[in-house]
Formats: sequence, structure tokens, C-alpha cells
Amino acid sequence: MRTLLISLFFISSFSISYAQTTAEQVDKQSYDAFFGKDYKSTIQIGNEALKQNIDFYFLRYRLGVSYYETKNYEQAVTHLEKAKATDSSDPVLLEYLYYAYVFCNRIEKSELLATSFTPELKAKVGYKGHLFKSVSVEFGGLRSSNNNKFKNKDLKGNNPSGRGTFYADVDFSNLVLENQFSPRFKILNGFSYVSNTSNDLIQQTFPTPRTDSYTSKNNYFQWNILASYFLKDWTISAGVGLYNASSYYVMLPPPFAPNGPVTKVKTTTTDYSASVSVGKRFKYFQPNLSLSYTNLANTKTMIAEGSVTYYPFGNVRFYGNSKVGYVSNTAKNNTVFSQLLGVHLIKNIWLEGFGAYGNHQNYISENGFLAFNTPNKINWYAGSNLNFFFKHFDVSLGYGIQERESSYETSQNPVNVFYTNYKYNYNLFKTKIVWKF
Repeated sequence: MRTLLISLFFISSFSISYAQTTAEQVDKQSYDAFFGKDYKSTIQIGNEALKQNIDFYFLRYRLGVSYYETKNYEQAVTHLEKAKATDSSDPVLLEYLYYAYVFCNRIEKSELLATSFTPELKAKVGYKGHLFKSVSVEFGGLRSSNNNKFKNKDLKGNNPSGRGTFYADVDFSNLVLENQFSPRFKILNGFSYVSNTSNDLIQQTFPTPRTDSYTSKNNYFQWNILASYFLKDWTISAGVGLYNASSYYVMLPPPFAPNGPVTKVKTTTTDYSASVSVGKRFKYFQPNLSLSYTNLANTKTMIAEGSVTYYPFGNVRFYGNSKVGYVSNTAKNNTVFSQLLGVHLIKNIWLEGFGAYGNHQNYISENGFLAFNTPNKINWYAGSNLNFFFKHFDVSLGYGIQERESSYETSQNPVNVFYTNYKYNYNLFKTKIVWKF
């Protein structure tokens, strides 16, 4: 029995000595690789040590900085947070962790961390915590030859009458104010104005031949507010929107009154939307689910939308967002698919490509800020943004193309009316400027 106890003592002592020696070896090897700026070797040594349950402050510190220097900021966050849990007083570690949060798009976490900084460190990283976080202005237009294509077209053919409303150029502007009451709580206010040109073309041969053409400017105003709260990698948001649209339609003279007037009648509608969304950030991706209820164009609609944003390399040098929305109302049920991909080109320039497919009528996204309150169906769109990021402002230049679908009517009499579907394209040009405070 005494011999067994002595044997166990020596085995235990040997195991402890072996673990201590291994930890010392890891410390020296990682130290040499790290200060020799061999960050890949530091990462390899550190990960092998963690597999053997060897873990200490400087190992996490060196791993975090090594991942940061190799631009895998997500992995840097993991190890720097572990090091900070042991010692949160090192300003160099805190600065590395702050920028690692920023460069993997964990902005709320970076700002929460910065609130604990000393005044000197806040000044160094440029954190000020303004109530007014940013102001963005976007303006642009959609251009189409749709009006010119149909202005001389014979709509009626061999029938007594034909008529249609043909939409062309659209001009728009958006203003968004971002207020941040704390790193966890912020509010967005958005204001939009849209002007759309349309042409009503009316042709008839009975009781007497006549052709009438009327051009109108239709105005559209939009206001949205969105409140969001961040807690433990969860973001919960709720928003409402009001949409005011004014448009014109043409009233024909009564039958057998060939000289009667054709009058334009203005209509104004005020619609609304309400939405809630929730998302959670994981290491390389963030799923999000939103539910919206709208009353656009006098049609009550429910919209469910699921999306995932992903950063496969642990940074924002390449990222994507995939989204699917389901639109349901009494008129129709349809699905919309959207995709965005972004890539870093050089220095402070990023390129994004985007596209979507599906019937977008009465569809809203981004908690109501993006509303497709259009008279004609949007089948698909695609385009790109060239984004320039600077210290105090950002600039984005965008181009896109849309395919829309509409119809015009021909009739033999008030009962027998036939509709002819057609498609047309819009070319989108836009510029966005964001001022950051």
C-alpha cells in the first residue's frame, strides 16, 4: 500500500511538472513568434496550446493581436475579450478590442466599450458619444422611355376605344437623422419625397374620333421612425411609417357626348405601416426576422421577412446579405428574394452589388424605410454601389435597372374590355452622402 501511494505521488508530481513545463514552453514559443511579428505561427502555437487546456492571459493577448494583424477581427474579439476578463486596465488591449469590434461591424459593442475609456483613450480613438450620430441625404432619379414609346401608339387597334396610363421619369430625395441616446438605444427618423411623371392616353372612334393625352406630376411623401435597442448581441427594433400619395386619373365624357370634357381628378391617400424585428449577432453571421403590417394602396398586407448578414472572413472586407420576404393580402401572395454582396477594393473604397426578384407591390423592407408603394408591379431589379468611407463623411454612388410591368385596355363596348400586358425598364441613378458626428 505504501509503495502504491509513493508511486501515485511521483506520477502526480510528474504530471504537474509536465503541465508547468508545457505552459512555460508555450509562453516562450508564443512570445518569440509574437515579438518576431510571425503572427501565423503565434496563432498556430496558441491554438495548439488551447487544445491542451493551456490558457493564460498573455497567450490570449498575443492570439487576439495576431488575429487582428491578420485581419480576422472576429477571432481577435474572442481572444481579446478573454484577456480583458482577466485584466481590463491595459489601454493597448482596450484599443485593439475597440477597433476589432469596429472592423467586424460590431458598432454597438465598440461604443459600449468606449464609454469605459479614460478621456485620453476616448480622444485617441475619436469616441465622442454625440446625441446626433449622423445625417444622410440621398437623391436621384429613375429614367425610362416608357412615355415616348406609347405616346404615338395606336392602343385601340380595330376596337372603338383604348386607354392607358404610362409612367416615366421619377425623381426622389431622402433625409435620415440618426439619434443615439446611448450605445444601446437609438432612433432613426426618415423623410422622403418622390415625384413621378405619368401620361394618360385616351383614344376612341365612337361616337366620333378623338385622342386625348394628359401629363401629370404625382407626388409622394413618406415619414418613418424606427427605435432599436441592443442587449447582449440581440437587436430589437420597432418602427412605424406614414405614406401620403397624390395622383390623378382621367374621367371620360359620357357615351354619345362626343364633345364632352375629359376631366382630371386628383386623389390623395394616406397609408401606414408598422413593423417589429429581432436579430442576433453570432461570430460570422447575423440572422434577422421581421414582421410588418401595411395598408398601402387601400390594401391591407402582412409581410414576413427573414434575412442573414454574413462576414465569412471575420471582417468587412467581404460581406453579404441574403433576404426572403413573403407578402400576403386578399389580392395575392408572393415571395421576394433579395441579395447583396460587398467587397473592399482599395483603401477606403468598397463595391456593392445588389439584386432582387419577385413582385414587389405593397412590399416593405428595412422596417418600412424601403417601401414599394408603386402603381405598377416591379418584377426585378439589380445594380451596384460604389462607396467611399472617410473619417467624418461617406459618399455612395449607385446605378441600377428595374423591370416593371403594366397594362393598357381596349374595349369594344363597356362590357367587353381587354387588357394588354407590357414590360418596361427604369434606369436608376443615385447619390448618397452621410455626415458622421
